[in-house]
Amino acid sequence: MAEKKTQIDIGDISGYLKKIYRDRMPDAYKFHNFSYLKSVVKQAKKMAKALELTASEKEILLAANWFRYSGMIKQYENYEIESTHLAAEYLQSQNWETNDIDRVKKIILNSTSANKPTDTLEEITQDAGLAYLGKSKFFSTISYLKLELENTQDKKIGDRKWHNIIYKKLSEGQFYTAYANEKYQDKVADHLTKQQKNLKTARRDDIRIKTGKEFGRGIDTLYRSTYRTHINLSSIADGKANMMISINTIVLSAIITLIGTTITLNGKVSFDHFRFFLPILILLVTVLGSAVFAILSANPKVTSSDVEKKDIVQRTKSVLFFGNFIHMEQEKFVENLGFLKNNEKLLYDNMAVDIYELGQVLSTKYKMIKISYNIFMVGLILCVASFLIILCYSQYTAN
Repeated sequence: MAEKKTQIDIGDISGYLKKIYRDRMPDAYKFHNFSYLKSVVKQAKKMAKALELTASEKEILLAANWFRYSGMIKQYENYEIESTHLAAEYLQSQNWETNDIDRVKKIILNSTSANKPTDTLEEITQDAGLAYLGKSKFFSTISYLKLELENTQDKKIGDRKWHNIIYKKLSEGQFYTAYANEKYQDKVADHLTKQQKNLKTARRDDIRIKTGKEFGRGIDTLYRSTYRTHINLSSIADGKANMMISINTIVLSAIITLIGTTITLNGKVSFDHFRFFLPILILLVTVLGSAVFAILSANPKVTSSDVEKKDIVQRTKSVLFFGNFIHMEQEKFVENLGFLKNNEKLLYDNMAVDIYELGQVLSTKYKMIKISYNIFMVGLILCVASFLIILCYSQYTAN
């Protein structure tokens, strides 16, 4: 029976795995490449030296760290089992004892942060895998992991989501050995502070994108100018309505005064030329109808309804529209506004609903004004036309 090797040949195992990584590791793996593997093994060596491991322990540790990611040639998720198979196959060919091979396999299976290490070798292995968190080039290194995840998942990772992933890695990364804590923990804390700022910036940028604020002040100008236009149009509508009310009430008052004076002087309604009563009647009906619709325009019916939080979330009603909050209790109104302030996209959507509902009010105003003007125009035409016809007829019959 062949004798077990007492020391691993780093050159042989490095060359063996280099060939596997070159020939069988997918090109999409930009982070877990052979360079990263060598850096992990290098960190494991340093920790083994610092912790004064025996030659046998160091041999087992390095073997486990060389093979820890090799299973990725077959699958990206849960690759550890495949890694143990490759390690066992190679180490058996090197005449390793079964107990040592099993020990290597156990270290590989517990090499991820999801598992708690049970001994020093497993602690070193986990610390070596997380050592990049405490390196000065951490942020440039981690960018390759983003490319790798996008390639393997076949979808782009948004900036905000990615910054959350980085923050989670930094905050949840745990070192077990005194060497790793002393060497990397301070740098990890610095990275975590920087990442908190990056995360706030990413959240703000994400909100700006969702609400349209990536266009600068354009979105604010859009809403501001739209509200101003609505106010101006409402003022114009009220001005037109008031003008029609004034004109029609003056004409109506003149006609009623004329009839009233006639009754007062003669004791009865009497016209020497009764045929001219038709134009006066048309004019009377015209100014009355025009005045009524002008008044309805100046005092439109505003629909009102209760607004619940689900209506705000579903964008069916706006708490900003006065017709919806006039019957709402003050406490509930303040609560709903506070809810909007914490969700900027929802706030802008409710402003859009509010603008739409204001537009419906304006639509009612202008429809009434249009009817008032049309009645006035048609009535005047009919009044003048009937008067001219009667006048011409009277001249014709007189001759």
